[in-house]
Amino acid sequence: MKLLFFSADWCGVCHAKAPVAREIARAMKLPLEVIGFEEEGGRTRAEELRIRTIPTLALVDGARVPFRLVGRLISPENAAHLAALAGYPRHRGAGA
Repeated sequence: MKLLFFSADWCGVCHAKAPVAREIARAMKLPLEVIGFEEEGGRTRAEELRIRTIPTLALVDGARVPFRLVGRLISPENAAHLAALAGYPRHRGAGA
C-alpha cells in the first residue's frame, strides 16, 4: 500500500499541496510516490487508476484505490477521515 501524488510542473495548486501530501504520507507511515502528469508513463498510470484531475492524492492498494483526494480537498483532516472510512488502521492524524 502506498500514496500516489499526481501533479504537473505548471500546476500552482500541485506545488501548494505537495508538502501536504508529504505530511499525510508521514502521518500514515506510507511511502509517497510523486507522479508527474507529463512524465513518461505518468498519464498512463493516471488512466489506469482513473485519475482525471491534478493534483490528486490517492491511496493505492494493488489495483484498488480505497480513497483519493483532489485539489484543494487534499488535507490531513480529509485524509484521516477517508482512511478511517477505508478501514486503514495505521493513520494517526496530522502531527501524531
